[in-house]
Amino acid sequence: MIRVFFLFLFLLTTLFVRAQTDCTCSLTTENNKNTLDPANLLASDEAACKIEGYRLLARTLLFKRELDSSEIYINKALKILASANCSQESYLIFYQMLDNIYANKADFKSAIEMELKIISIFENKKDTINLTRGLLNVSNIFNEMQQPDKGIDYCRKAIPMVQRMVPSPEKAVLLARAAQRYFYYYLQYNDTKYLDSTAYYANAAQKIIQVVPFDKEATITVNNRLITVAIIKKQYSQALVYIDQNLSLCNRQKDFPELSINFRDKAEVYFNTKLFVLAKQFADSSLAYTKLLKSPPTMAETYQLIYKIAEASGNSREALEAYKAERIITDSVGTAQKMAAVTELEKKYNQAKNEKTIKELAQQKQIYLLLAIAGLFGLIAIGFFLRQQSLKHKKSILETEQRLNRARMNPHFFFNALASLQSLAMKDNNGEAMASNLSKFSHIMRETLESTYKEYVILEQEIDFLNEYLDLQKMRFPAKFDYHITTDKNLEIDEIMLPAMIIQPFTENSIEHGFSNIDYTGQLSIHFSKTEKDLQVQIIDNGKGLITDVKDSNEHISRASQIIRDRIYLLNIKLKSKASFSIDNNKTGKGVIVKINLPLIYLQAQTT
Repeated sequence: MIRVFFLFLFLLTTLFVRAQTDCTCSLTTENNKNTLDPANLLASDEAACKIEGYRLLARTLLFKRELDSSEIYINKALKILASANCSQESYLIFYQMLDNIYANKADFKSAIEMELKIISIFENKKDTINLTRGLLNVSNIFNEMQQPDKGIDYCRKAIPMVQRMVPSPEKAVLLARAAQRYFYYYLQYNDTKYLDSTAYYANAAQKIIQVVPFDKEATITVNNRLITVAIIKKQYSQALVYIDQNLSLCNRQKDFPELSINFRDKAEVYFNTKLFVLAKQFADSSLAYTKLLKSPPTMAETYQLIYKIAEASGNSREALEAYKAERIITDSVGTAQKMAAVTELEKKYNQAKNEKTIKELAQQKQIYLLLAIAGLFGLIAIGFFLRQQSLKHKKSILETEQRLNRARMNPHFFFNALASLQSLAMKDNNGEAMASNLSKFSHIMRETLESTYKEYVILEQEIDFLNEYLDLQKMRFPAKFDYHITTDKNLEIDEIMLPAMIIQPFTENSIEHGFSNIDYTGQLSIHFSKTEKDLQVQIIDNGKGLITDVKDSNEHISRASQIIRDRIYLLNIKLKSKASFSIDNNKTGKGVIVKINLPLIYLQAQTT
């Protein structure tokens, strides 16, 4: 029935879903897709090949940092994608390249727009890693815009997803990026708890890269965060160790972002230690790589550092030039109008998603009605199936727990009984009494362990077990209590069966808790009787009763009651009976009265 339902659902849905293609060029394979000649691809009649040709051109120009030219080819590819009705995944690589371009040009409005589109695609694909990366990218853009509150919101959405990932270089990179976002928050509010969060995620990332296979990107990214923490905490020698490790891994011909950052960090260390000549040298190296990046925010940070170094060195002219350069870039990047535009973009993006959903619902109202009806029948079928499975699973768990509980007699009883036997051997030198009690003790242990394999025992065996158990308890507590076990005359104790170990927990409660700290002799009475359909057990003591200030006693009684309740639940399921029990204070005197009603089970019926 369930298979038929899902087949129906699939066929119904495919009738109304507009066909999309993945726009794959027939000339490309995974091995050659980045090495083909763009000119040959653009000469093809296939739209997908033209798209691939523009991608390769844009990619090459992006590596050369020719951002405007790269953007032109990306937009040409996007135009063809739209007319060819390609799937959203086909847009992904172009959105990512545009995001890179806009971020480097400090066009935050456009960068946010691209990231939101990227996030939407990864949400639909359920691609957790890339979705997390996208959220952290948006967080970083808001930090660059001096809006750390929004930045930290996106970071906090990403962190739970990162923490659920298995250890890998990618997880280390994402944790390091989370550390960076908290560092921005720390700089904004100067609250040490955010610096602690920075250090926490940076250290967590470091632990991962120490145990996973070496990965250059992960090592450099994590080291960058550790450098940041070390500089803030004035651990300059440690910071230099991480910086030099990163510089040794960098390729001077292409790792421009990493070189720019690490030379700037090294200049920062030497500035803080008042080695201004070295600080100026490494700040200039950072600026050279920053100019190759063509990233205004990064250039602004570097000029700001050069200004501080020049001012501290007494070089007023250089300080003024660096200050002017930094202000020109900062003023062009962080205008209020751009910030407002980004906020408006977020609103429009969320509104567009909602409007699209409403429109689709209106267009496909009849389809959804059919789906709802089909879904209702399907859910009923699935619900019934899951309920049956859940009940079977619950029953299996309870049966396993009950087997364990039947073997879980209070360990204090065993320890104290052994201590009492030791006393008989060493002090009283009563060999006969010791042998008798030791026999009872071993029999109790055997019966307790065997009860995990036996669902039922003969009533006569249960009475013998209780006699031996209570005799040993009297040995532990001499003159503390007396007990009586009685049965109706018409009760066939050698033919009737009952669940194993169902009486003992209540007798244990009476002795261990009901008779504790009383100044009179306790009396415990156990009586077995039967009606036409039930075996009735009544357990009465004259102890303290259920109202007690001893918390452990109440917890033990509650635990014993729950164990019996679960066993009776399973018994009723298996035998379709109406077994029950109750426990209450004895209204006719002191203590507690327990009443247990069990179905009549005969030995002959169980063996046939």
